[in-house]
Amino acid sequence: GFIIHAMLASTVMLLPLIKTIPIPVVSGVFLFLGRKLMTGNSFLKRITDAFAERRRLPDNNPINLLGRKKTLIYTGMQVLCLLGLFGFKQISSITIFFPAMIGVLMSIRAFVLPKIFSEDDFVALGDPTPE
Repeated sequence: GFIIHAMLASTVMLLPLIKTIPIPVVSGVFLFLGRKLMTGNSFLKRITDAFAERRRLPDNNPINLLGRKKTLIYTGMQVLCLLGLFGFKQISSITIFFPAMIGVLMSIRAFVLPKIFSEDDFVALGDPTPE
């Protein structure tokens, strides 16, 4: 642990060098990393699968396992939470409470969604409850 923290602290010495990197290069790196992270994202996959024909989807797809309606309800709730976070972030006077909103999302996942979906549904949707 100490070595990692020491290495992170030593990056302060690199700040003059980092300032010479153009902003478009840094933006490109973050764009690349963000795109790489999206490739295995089940949320985005469910959104694209919502527009596909059922027979063209693999057998283990949530739409084939649970049905289109239940899958779209779950994905729709995720979209609403995402839009809520984005809207919350836009109001600068309450942005300081953003970490508390993450706690609200955790509460929704832990207490609200299990009343609508079973654990088998969560597993089929690619979002099992952590133990």
